[in-house]
Amino acid sequence: MKFFCKKCNIEFDEEYSTLFDIVRCPICKKKDIVLNLIQQGVHPPEVGFGISFMEFEDVLEEGKESYLQQFFNEEFNLQFSREGEEFYLKDKSGKKVNLKEVYEKTQKDGKLQRIIYNIYYVLLTGM
Repeated sequence: MKFFCKKCNIEFDEEYSTLFDIVRCPICKKKDIVLNLIQQGVHPPEVGFGISFMEFEDVLEEGKESYLQQFFNEEFNLQFSREGEEFYLKDKSGKKVNLKEVYEKTQKDGKLQRIIYNIYYVLLTGM
């Protein structure tokens, strides 16, 4: 897979085995400045891997549950669960979390954007 480091201005090939692997630049070792240029012939949005709030809700409603559970647990220390078309994000105390706030955090962080974009991509392609 092709990546580009904006800091070093180099392209490089790197493989990652899951949606949660962190790709680092081979020169500067930074992770948040590395953008995926091409994935299976699909070009990500020009400004990053952001998705709309409605697309984010679609991912939570229909995305692969194991990916979502792992993502929210590892990145936000939250529990994700789904019952039918209803989905929930809860903190450790069991209190429901404001979905809009979590969405906004994902859109401000390049790594989180990439993971959500990849889960969205998997949803769209049915992989």
